[in-house]
Amino acid sequence: LGQETTGLVLDFFGGSGSSAEAVLCLNKEDSGTRKFILVQLPEPTERKDFPTIAEITKERVRRVIQKMESADAGQLALADGPKADLGFKVFKLAQSNFSVWDPSLAPADAAGLGKQWELTADNVRADASEQALLHELMLKCGLALSSPIKTTTSAGVTVYLLDEGRLLICLARELTREALRAMIALKPQSVLCLDAGFKGRDALKVNAQLEFASHDIQFRTA
Repeated sequence: LGQETTGLVLDFFGGSGSSAEAVLCLNKEDSGTRKFILVQLPEPTERKDFPTIAEITKERVRRVIQKMESADAGQLALADGPKADLGFKVFKLAQSNFSVWDPSLAPADAAGLGKQWELTADNVRADASEQALLHELMLKCGLALSSPIKTTTSAGVTVYLLDEGRLLICLARELTREALRAMIALKPQSVLCLDAGFKGRDALKVNAQLEFASHDIQFRTA
């Protein structure tokens, strides 16, 4: 670990976060850019302040970073260049944010089947957050969760640019022709929107597909 200043440390037993602290401290010593991934099951601890081991893991990493930032406060920078990134992200394994049609649970009668189909026209779970949706779609597109994300607007609609602008993801629940054309102006190679954003307007969706294709932009919906 000490000979290389770059690389990724993967610890499947995060525990108290000692691996993360070791990586952060070593980076501080030699200006390295090593990264770490800690995996920890939420095993109960019977403590109110830290109910699971995963909570202990996160808290230790936070305290190490806070200590380093406090130590650096007020010190003169000895060299130019970007400031070390001491942040970290936390992800939890959970069920998909998209509702999945289960034929085994579908009603047998035509009326009941039609009603259930209407209810599932919006395939995004009601409790899904935008960040959770974004990160799930990033994984489905083959991008790492640590990939840089640039947020901008397209005719008043929030869009996310990833993979150095080659991929554009829009999670708007109501799309307009103006917003879709503004996405084309950003010149991505691929665009991914929520199918629910078209609200059943097939004409708008078909026209969008044709316009994106005319600009050699791959268009998909989720």
